[in-house]
Amino acid sequence: MTGGAAGGGPHGITRRGFFVGGAAGLVVGAGLPLGLERLFGGPADLETFRAGDQLTILSGRDETDGGQRRALVDLWNRAHEAHPARIVEVSSNADLAYSTMLSAAQAGAPGPDVYNLDIPWVPQFAQSGYLRVLDGASAAGFLRAPWAAGTWDGATYALPFNSDVGLVYCNLDLISEFYGDSVPARDPVPVAGGWAGLDRFAHEVVAALGGDRPGLDRPPVDTAIAQQLADYEGFTVNLWEVLLGAGAVSVDAAGRPVFDDVERIGATVEALAERQSATASLAYDEQGSLAAFAAGHAVFLRHWPRALRVLRGEDAVPFRVGFMPVPGGGVLGGQSLAVAAATRYPVAARRLVEFLTDERSHQMIFERGGFAASREAPYLDPAAPWARPAETDGLAASLADLATGGAGGTDDPERTAGDALRQALDDATPRPRLQHYVELSEEFRRYVRPALSAREGARFDAAELAERMAAAMDGRVTRG
Repeated sequence: MTGGAAGGGPHGITRRGFFVGGAAGLVVGAGLPLGLERLFGGPADLETFRAGDQLTILSGRDETDGGQRRALVDLWNRAHEAHPARIVEVSSNADLAYSTMLSAAQAGAPGPDVYNLDIPWVPQFAQSGYLRVLDGASAAGFLRAPWAAGTWDGATYALPFNSDVGLVYCNLDLISEFYGDSVPARDPVPVAGGWAGLDRFAHEVVAALGGDRPGLDRPPVDTAIAQQLADYEGFTVNLWEVLLGAGAVSVDAAGRPVFDDVERIGATVEALAERQSATASLAYDEQGSLAAFAAGHAVFLRHWPRALRVLRGEDAVPFRVGFMPVPGGGVLGGQSLAVAAATRYPVAARRLVEFLTDERSHQMIFERGGFAASREAPYLDPAAPWARPAETDGLAASLADLATGGAGGTDDPERTAGDALRQALDDATPRPRLQHYVELSEEFRRYVRPALSAREGARFDAAELAERMAAAMDGRVTRG
């Protein structure tokens, strides 16, 4: 799929989006008419706030385009003047955001009323008693995997706010230059071999086109696949996708990771280390990897759906961009909203969570903010920016089955980018469902990352990794 954003431009809104914006205007101009009271929920069942009190949402940095999370809270405030809310943003770094939220929850005193949790944190916060059970919450309208991420031990603790899934973006101009006049009619980007096949192809392109050649009218290409391999949660997600794509790891029915195939784990890490030491990805987070790709230095980029708004927005990059699911399946990401156990206003806090996760809110996050929706409805809107059939020009025609139909391809020319995104979400593998997920992730990075950094004396033993992971899953961290 190629071309710029549709449906009114990158900041445009569809018919359903216009309804939301119009409703906001009515609230401002005329208080809360009867129709809007039914739409947004009246104050009759909400607690009476003490003077100066407001609901507080503790959240990581709002990375939606145009600050759509804050816009939704503003909309709530216009409809609920006696029950105002605010977002307190912590860090865009997942590890720092986790530490801040955990400290607030452990304090126990009334503070945050709602947590915007990365979905791997829900089990720990629920098991530790930091969240209220959302009795009677309905899964109707939500996508299966994001809904399940907010449950723990048979109860619902959080509602999906937005979803994420790994996607692979490709510089179509570089691939066209690599092939010249002999673009293969089928499988121009070989993904039959999973992540390893894509990695080999990407390095072939770099070998053919890389370097700073005099007279070349484009930036030097020095990175095969720009990933997020800096020392933070992004490393765990990216490398987990690589291992999944190689069939080296899996997640069992209980949500526990399986590291039994130590030979394949070892071979996959070793192969990645041989290539990765020559790239910059070990220093990249989301922002750095996206900047490198947008500058033309990388053939491929592993990123989240929101990157598409940057790559095809008003200041779009000067080359054609395609995208496809991560070979072997991406990892499910996203955030869910949960009511804090210590809130003084549990009814109002729950109503706020329900408001921020309803269909209208998901439509705004999806269309305007660039995040994947966790509800079905936004993907069915024919006027949404993601609802266009793929354009098929030049090399993009041969990539159309990848860009719109997933790695298996499609014969449906009307299949849209939204269909591809929805399929990627359906096929995504959840991160391990563990009370001690954070300990697992930190230990995983601590042991694996040195093996990829060409650090002198670094070694990697897949059997030892499996032992360390088993201990970390039980909350025991092995040092040394």
